[in-house]
Amino acid sequence: MGNANGRIGCCQSRSSTDVTRDSNRLARKSNTRNKNDDVNNNEKVEESVPQNTASAHPLTEDDFIATGFKDLLCGEWDDKILVSLLGGQPTKLNSLIDVVSTNGLVERGPVVLKDGSVYCGQWKGKKRHGMGKHFAMDGTRYMGSFEDNMYSGMGDIRYVNGDKFKGYFKNGLKNGKGVMWYTNGDMFDGTWANGLRNGFGVERFSDGSVYMGMFKDNKREGEGELKLSNGVVYEGTFDNDVTGHGRMMWPTGECYIGEFRHGYKHNHGITTYRNGPVASEKGRYNMGRLDGVIERVMRGGQKFLCVYNKGEFIEDVTNNKEAEKQMEMVPEPNEPTKKLVLVDEAA
Repeated sequence: MGNANGRIGCCQSRSSTDVTRDSNRLARKSNTRNKNDDVNNNEKVEESVPQNTASAHPLTEDDFIATGFKDLLCGEWDDKILVSLLGGQPTKLNSLIDVVSTNGLVERGPVVLKDGSVYCGQWKGKKRHGMGKHFAMDGTRYMGSFEDNMYSGMGDIRYVNGDKFKGYFKNGLKNGKGVMWYTNGDMFDGTWANGLRNGFGVERFSDGSVYMGMFKDNKREGEGELKLSNGVVYEGTFDNDVTGHGRMMWPTGECYIGEFRHGYKHNHGITTYRNGPVASEKGRYNMGRLDGVIERVMRGGQKFLCVYNKGEFIEDVTNNKEAEKQMEMVPEPNEPTKKLVLVDEAA
């Protein structure tokens, strides 16, 4: 997912073989109990970032193509490349001559800054202020607005690894609306604060998966929706991955509402099935596996109570008073409180 965010959770469903095998065990027992019972990148974004069309310093894509290192180890610029690239001989920062301007902004050719990086654009006194281009020593290239020597306002930034960002900056950091494209094909379009993803955003991954929801300090946190490329859809809360309460739906028609941990069904919840003899299973899960007393409802309406241990069927405890008492303590799962519309569905 661009920087260093792994794929979200595992989102696995219980296999139909397991469900059928366990239901067959119960079906055999039910026949003796009651014979009449029925057992059965291109770089397209969702919302374009507003453009600053009031630039007094015309900048083009061609202006922003190459860095001019002569030697990456010593970090020196090749003056000939700079002259060709930026249209003038570089000037040392301490050699700048004060120029008075009616609007306070002065246009200058390329200037070598104290850290060795090069700036070309508008100045206010001896501070970078207005529209300009900045070539950092690590190969990062910025083109856009400056304020008091820092990236501020609308700008484009390209990193040496090929990642690109287009959006708003404040005090040198990404802040406000912005889009980030990653070299692996992932993309993020949303809001930023202090250089990190904060607030609402949409992540698109190279495999076709989409996340839409809330972020806090670069992590998925709060309400969101995840649509995986394999057809699995999750709606609910996130703690960076699928952890919290929500609803997950599989292409097979299986649906689970309840609690999750790292992408697995965990703690209390209920699973419903579209096909097969079992209509639903309610109870406790342990990292995706049935664990404890489970209430299983068959397609014909008959109910069974079963005991599982980490996914392994232990025994049928139907009509066991203690088991019934335990099931009464299992909370009914609530539907997710918010309904977001995935970008693909709204298109």
